[in-house]
Amino acid sequence: MTSKTLDTLPPAAPSGAHPLDLFPWFARIPPSPVRNFIYTFIFNTLIGLLFTGLALLFSDRIDLGRQLFVTFVFGQCIGYAIYVMMLVFQAAVSNEFRCSSAGRWVCYMAIPVVGVFVGYWIATTLLGFRDTRAEMFTVRGMSAISAIAVLIASILVAIFVPRERAARAQAQAAREEARANAAEKEATLARMHLLEAQVEPHFLYNTLAHVVSLVDADPPLAKRMLHRLIELLRATAATAQSGVTLGRELDLVRAYLDLIEMRMGARLGWSVDAPQDLVTVEIPPMLLQPVVENAIKHGLEPKIDGGRIDVRARREGAKLVLTVVDTGVGISAMRRTDSTGLGLPNLRARLSTVFGAEAAVRLVDHAPSGTEATIVIPLR
Repeated sequence: MTSKTLDTLPPAAPSGAHPLDLFPWFARIPPSPVRNFIYTFIFNTLIGLLFTGLALLFSDRIDLGRQLFVTFVFGQCIGYAIYVMMLVFQAAVSNEFRCSSAGRWVCYMAIPVVGVFVGYWIATTLLGFRDTRAEMFTVRGMSAISAIAVLIASILVAIFVPRERAARAQAQAAREEARANAAEKEATLARMHLLEAQVEPHFLYNTLAHVVSLVDADPPLAKRMLHRLIELLRATAATAQSGVTLGRELDLVRAYLDLIEMRMGARLGWSVDAPQDLVTVEIPPMLLQPVVENAIKHGLEPKIDGGRIDVRARREGAKLVLTVVDTGVGISAMRRTDSTGLGLPNLRARLSTVFGAEAAVRLVDHAPSGTEATIVIPLR
């Protein structure tokens, strides 16, 4: 194997990898020291069988039982020598070195060659082959052992190189996918901000229209509403700067309903309530206001005698459930006039952007009259 070939090899195989992982049945078991130790035993046995087969091809005068035992011992000694050296190499060097040309050369050439010599010496000692051990360092012995080392190194390269190249390709694909997901997230956030920008002017324009309508009819009330609107806008700006909690959002809803009550008078009754342990939960901005506005505009205002609206928050397991119940004309009347409100479609789109399928916005009739809107989002 040339130096140029080594430069094209992938980084040295990770410590958790094993040649038997090439087979799907073995790859199902997660890597662990015990698994790899057992797998090495199996792999060594297979190598021993391979050399037994080679011996049978070149000679017909072999004691098969004796040959199997000898190649088994040699296979285990050589295989575990290489295995232990691989573990030491993985633990002793940095990932940067393993990714270098020198690291590849050590992993795929030096360790197998040295491991064959060490294992060969151990096997001859265990089997009592003194003459064979003495020949290790002769020209003939060195040549034979080097040939075995090259064969084993070639087997390891043939197994690990395709797998490592495939892993590198998968890693590159994962990086590309991550970049694509990041770009998509940026685009999604931009769409979300656009939707939020559509909601806030909708509320602002409606409120200013109410103030204008009262300028001539009731100037003091119009002035009070204008002052209340200024306070509300200041609170909204503070929310945008410091983040949104359920408690702050409910304060905005109270301010909004207070504004509407100034205009509707006795025709509107309302309440806002949430457990104290939920007021610090972070939620998307402008979550409740479009639902409350929808209930006022399309539910209560069309009724001559007005009605009531109640806003509640509760915890259901890992979910935050917000309900807005009004005693207005109900969903059926809204559909007859094609009035479903701008806020709810925008709200659904925003929640889908942030939470996906984990969020839900439901609109149902409320007995004996009116509509119940429910928002469900995960608690995070």
